[in-house]
Amino acid sequence: AGTEQIEEMLQRLVPAARIARMDRDTTSQRGSHEELIRRWQKGHVDILVGTQMITKGHDVRGVTLVGALLADLSLNLPDFRAGERTFQLLSQVAGRSGRGDDPGTVIIQTYAPDHYTIQHLIRHDYKGFFASEIEFRRALNYPPFSRLVCLKLDGPKLDEVQAKAKMLGAILRGRMATNSNPGEKIDVLGPAPAPIQKLRNRYRWQLLLKGKQ
Repeated sequence: AGTEQIEEMLQRLVPAARIARMDRDTTSQRGSHEELIRRWQKGHVDILVGTQMITKGHDVRGVTLVGALLADLSLNLPDFRAGERTFQLLSQVAGRSGRGDDPGTVIIQTYAPDHYTIQHLIRHDYKGFFASEIEFRRALNYPPFSRLVCLKLDGPKLDEVQAKAKMLGAILRGRMATNSNPGEKIDVLGPAPAPIQKLRNRYRWQLLLKGKQ
């Protein structure tokens, strides 16, 4: 559900509450973001619904409850830093609650409650998360145990972008096949569609290169 749907549902559930929404639509006009923050700080907003922009550096006292809906979506992104970024984001979310004299409560909605990122997060265990994350990266030879390069290709025609990406992959694999030095070995992963395959009417494909050097 998007922020508008959540706002509408909250208005039905708690009709007496003063509800505001902070997302790209409501903060697109000049000064609208600052005005919304001022209303929030003055206590003119009971419930603020928004996207990740809510988490970024707003020190508002009196917030005693924070809810993160579908908090683990970012864990499913095809990025080796997904766990790190999820831990970072949710730690920022949790930090919005309990900044005044009253204690705060944080509710995290997740389909992966046993994931080490979520488990370490609810215990505020940064060192524990680091230990789990570094072991995950060591096992799969991800940075910092290797170097990773992403090559992105985009163009207006899907078949051309796909063909060029496959051509580039074949050239790179051919070069790696002739390299006999184990220390210079580079794995070529892909090509594959980018996580967001089409953006501004351009199709995007990518290759990943992984190696010690």
